[in-house]
Amino acid sequence: FFFSNKATRLTMSMLCARFSSTLSLRAPALGPRPSHVGRPSVTVVAKLNTPSSKYRQRLNEKQRMYNKSIKSAARTRIKNVIKFTDNLEREFAKSAEAMSEEDFIKKADELVADAFSHIDKAVSKGVMKKTTAARRKSRVTRLKRQFRERRGWSTPEMAN
Repeated sequence: FFFSNKATRLTMSMLCARFSSTLSLRAPALGPRPSHVGRPSVTVVAKLNTPSSKYRQRLNEKQRMYNKSIKSAARTRIKNVIKFTDNLEREFAKSAEAMSEEDFIKKADELVADAFSHIDKAVSKGVMKKTTAARRKSRVTRLKRQFRERRGWSTPEMAN
């Protein structure tokens, strides 16, 4: 917690000395922001020692790790599509016939379907919002479409 008023703000050493048994220190994820110059660079998180709060802390950590694995799986599948198109782009730069259009469509459709299923799973588990999922799906399909356009391959017309 932070104190917004300069007069009431306590230093980190005073906080730690006063509440050492009930506080834990956690460094900020991206470091201090320029607008927080006068504030301490470490966030203080108050922890209670009741059995129910300890249970919730354990449960929250389990849920965080589970959610992290679901999000990571979705991100990995998206990266697979990106790497596939990038590597294929490099291969086409070396030789004009690195892969046929049919082979590309087959492999790209497999990767896109895998990415979509993991993204949809993340939404169904409540790990990812629907709008985030839609944006990521759009990105994946846009990569595939743009690659086909750069190669001069036919692109299916969009249905209105």
